[in-house]
Amino acid sequence: MRRLLIASCIALLPGLALAQSDNSAPPLPGVDGGLGGPGGWGRHGHHDGDPAEFLTKFYAANTTHDGHLTLAQAKAAGFQPVADHFTDIDTAKHGYVTFYDIQAWHLDDIAKHLEAQATALRAQD
Repeated sequence: MRRLLIASCIALLPGLALAQSDNSAPPLPGVDGGLGGPGGWGRHGHHDGDPAEFLTKFYAANTTHDGHLTLAQAKAAGFQPVADHFTDIDTAKHGYVTFYDIQAWHLDDIAKHLEAQATALRAQD
């Protein structure tokens, strides 16, 4: 219970920071504001919505309530992108992923797409 309360508080902190930030800068090309959509994860069918909502769904899917989401739990919860890329996300090969593993994988995926876009732009010179 305490983990869920702490995780919920942590999940709200970025929202508070965003509420005070200046959103006048245009979004990065192809990445929709740098995070793939309004709450992130908009591309390729990834998470599309509020990060706090995703965290809540993650912990609901984690039926053992240990912060470790297994492939079976991801499939049962309908986390298709996580299930589809589970072996890529589980870099330590533990047989489970954490919320932070998923975030790290997602950021790596964004970086790969940005690098591909940069390469394409360099080729236009």
